[in-house]
Amino acid sequence: MDNQDTNRPRTPLPESQADQDQLREIYLAGGVAARVRMGHLAEALDRPPASVTAAIKRLHEGGYVDYQPYHGAQLTDSGAEAAVELVRHHRLIERFLVEILGYEWDDVHEEADRLEHSFSEKLEYHIAEVLSNPTSDPHGDSIPSADLQAVTDESRALAGVDVGAWVQVVRVRDRDPEMLGYLAEIGLVPGTRLVLVERLPFGGPLVVEYGGRTQPIGIPVAEAVFVTPLASGA
Repeated sequence: MDNQDTNRPRTPLPESQADQDQLREIYLAGGVAARVRMGHLAEALDRPPASVTAAIKRLHEGGYVDYQPYHGAQLTDSGAEAAVELVRHHRLIERFLVEILGYEWDDVHEEADRLEHSFSEKLEYHIAEVLSNPTSDPHGDSIPSADLQAVTDESRALAGVDVGAWVQVVRVRDRDPEMLGYLAEIGLVPGTRLVLVERLPFGGPLVVEYGGRTQPIGIPVAEAVFVTPLASGA
């Protein structure tokens, strides 16, 4: 159901873009239930810890998060809805940039970071309509529906797959343009089906087979590619 067909107003987003970024990062780090530590947010957002803590305190006062010193922050119901709205904006923008404007998938994350904060519900509605209400962005991440329900993710990193397992790539991390370019070059993209052939010792690469060829995959790449299981040989 599209939000324009409902009468329930959405939770207002925090006024500060930095505070909005905090909400989205908490959601991406732990969903709606996990408590996320300040150190993780500072590293993920590349901001000083003191700045992150100050923002979280503002969000706590605004009712968006429950903050406990030394234990981190957890989204409240209002904070979760606002965070999911920001994620929806971000992923719709990425899909629009690739599908309609012809951007490459490794060139949209930062653009979406800038645009998501000034994305009206009216524009959101029309872009979703133009795109036929997509359910995933170019990197395979789920786009929350207009009713802003949190989405579940049952994928796991390729790095944790057992030798001999058949899997399908469903999403990849979108924050490293160079890695995205490399994944596109070797064809390791959402929808690819592969089998893990070998795991070399002492932190060596994984060897996977797909598309009739074998490919060594370094651990950093394998940790950025997320998969779901397939029946053997599917």
